Amino acid sequence: MISAPGVGSGLDVQSIVSQLMAVERRPLQALQTSRTALDAQISAYGRFRSSLSTFQTAIKDLKSLDAFKVYAVASTNADAVTATGTSAAATGTLDVQVNRLAQSHKQGSVSIADTGTTTLGAGGDQMTITVDGNAVALDVGGMTLSQIRSAINEADAGVTATIVSESASSHHLVLTSNETGSAKAMTLGFTGTLGTDLGMTMLNNVATLAELDSEVVIDNTYTVTRGSNNISDAVDGLTLNLKAETTAAAKLTVTRDTEAVEKSVQTFVDAYNALRTTITSLRGKELKNDSTLRGIESAIQNVFNTPPSGLTGAYEYLSQVGVSIQKDGTMKVDATALTKAIDTDFSSLANVFANDSQGYMFRLDVSLTDLLKTDGIIKSREDGIESSKKSLNTRIESMEYRLGLVEQRYRSQFNALDTMLGQMRTTSTYLTQQFG
Repeated sequence: MISAPGVGSGLDVQSIVSQLMAVERRPLQALQTSRTALDAQISAYGRFRSSLSTFQTAIKDLKSLDAFKVYAVASTNADAVTATGTSAAATGTLDVQVNRLAQSHKQGSVSIADTGTTTLGAGGDQMTITVDGNAVALDVGGMTLSQIRSAINEADAGVTATIVSESASSHHLVLTSNETGSAKAMTLGFTGTLGTDLGMTMLNNVATLAELDSEVVIDNTYTVTRGSNNISDAVDGLTLNLKAETTAAAKLTVTRDTEAVEKSVQTFVDAYNALRTTITSLRGKELKNDSTLRGIESAIQNVFNTPPSGLTGAYEYLSQVGVSIQKDGTMKVDATALTKAIDTDFSSLANVFANDSQGYMFRLDVSLTDLLKTDGIIKSREDGIESSKKSLNTRIESMEYRLGLVEQRYRSQFNALDTMLGQMRTTSTYLTQQFG
């Protein structure tokens, strides 16, 4: 038996089989090319999804009136009091004097000789901690100071326990309310001798629990007390941030943060242009003639082509406030026109962008959220491509198996031919010798 192709007759079996298999593999190569194209489409939709997500993030400061109407607040004594503004704020000034900062209620024990040996109270004695109406009873009688501290901290009772050591033989249990203000002050109850052994007393150096609340005087007239040092319900649209007590009023000046608005608009425009670049690139390559891409592009354009309805004010179109689409499809900001719109009718400008039903950015955000959701059109398209790829893989595997059998058959046939031709050549040589 001739084991090497072509040995018997000189027939180039390898070359013949290779050429025949090259023809046989053309349908397989077409399937592999299609699979490569599907892989490219999957990757392209990944980039597209990322670009849409980046674009949606860029409009976060423009999609609602609260986010759009940004105010800056300057303080003449920022070490004592500052403030932040929301869309409900009004430009102007106000005087704020901080008479008192809010404190967390504290209670401390008498001196205990050690933290890990001496036990306090007797077994069965309880400590009950009540904060804001919530009572937590702890069986800590007969425990050491360290054990009592740990038990309190593990109980989530609304207070934090620490040990303050004045010296090696003088230790105190200190309880601190987790939140400031009189409403979050603690009440302690004891059974047995535990309360006497601890001897807890208030450490805040105030006459009444009410003095745990902060106190400010606004415009030299209105006294406001709250349980926190961040007061959001005293002045419309402002949150006062108290830092230190003062003997004189600090002046807070509230102005519209024009720079922040302009920056947000420019960020949006830059992100839109980046999205346009991505769409143009995909439409020219991996997603050429892709109907889903065209549909999404149209959906985004429809938002810009449909002006808000039912709004009152000076403005209706983005082009009126300095944001326009150029001939090449990109956006551009006219900084001068934008600043003028801000100064002329800020409320109208805000509603054009961020009205909570008709604003361009509000509607755009709704559209993008719908596109990017887990059962949205993009995910559906990606699933369709993955399904097509899975089907192709099955066909490719089946065809590769069939081609393996075809190649085996060709080799068997041509090896047999090679052997037969070799035998015929041997016979021919023998007959030639005999006739000679």
